[in-house]
Amino acid sequence: MKPTKIFILSAGLAVMLGACGQRGAQAGSAEVNDSTATAAGSDSIENANENIVSVETVKYEKSDSTAEVSILVQWPMEGNKALVDSLRHHIANLLESEIDGPKAIETYGESLFESLSEDWHSVYDEMEPEARMGAFSKTHDITVLAETDRYITYHYQTYMYGGGAHGYTTEVGFTFRKSDGRQIPLLTETESPQLASLIKEGVRGFFSGKAEKPYTDEELLEFLFIEEVSALNHIPLPVNPPYLTKTGLVMLYTQYEIGPYSSGIISFEIPFDKIRPFLTTEAKALIE
Repeated sequence: MKPTKIFILSAGLAVMLGACGQRGAQAGSAEVNDSTATAAGSDSIENANENIVSVETVKYEKSDSTAEVSILVQWPMEGNKALVDSLRHHIANLLESEIDGPKAIETYGESLFESLSEDWHSVYDEMEPEARMGAFSKTHDITVLAETDRYITYHYQTYMYGGGAHGYTTEVGFTFRKSDGRQIPLLTETESPQLASLIKEGVRGFFSGKAEKPYTDEELLEFLFIEEVSALNHIPLPVNPPYLTKTGLVMLYTQYEIGPYSSGIISFEIPFDKIRPFLTTEAKALIE
């Protein structure tokens, strides 16, 4: 492993927003210069196995009373060219910017901070200090979730707060085939009642958590935009495609997709031995 390289823009480390819905501290006067920023490139890993993707972890954090930015990206450095190019292109799309390397991610972070700060000033400069809300914020977290000799899955989570009662979190995963860098269809027979049953039980397991016993169908209705018990047998697939871990297939519903904000991001993993009958031929080839 190469040594960590850290570039300090100014002293201190920003304390960023945590869970979804949490807001920054109440802002006082925006004239107070309490900004902190850290940009870092680290964890550049050289692998003996040429089929494993080498990544460099790039971090950028900056905050003051008007804006907060936190970025964490595992940028592909070496590996199959088609795969590395595909991953880089996808990361750039997620950030909605022309990112071509670690340094560009830091530049993007600085630009994002300035944009959020300008937006905050345009909203709150004419207000009394006590009426102002917390700093506008945005986080991007793009990391490797799972990797085998045949596929790699990236996980993406972003949080945005721009005033109001709470912020908004988006979370999704993407699986890429290593041989050609493509995202292939993973599921077939999507209208199967047996698959619908797996989805229903996955949702039940998500909400039951560590409860002494799983929630009943009637109890499950309280967490979803579903009014009839019979409709639990027809929960739709998530809008975003499922993705692979090393042990199963994950389905993830965005906020408000099948439940209210209070239900959060609903996700669950179906083990390979249960989901295998519903995988495409291409997907089965990845996990054999």
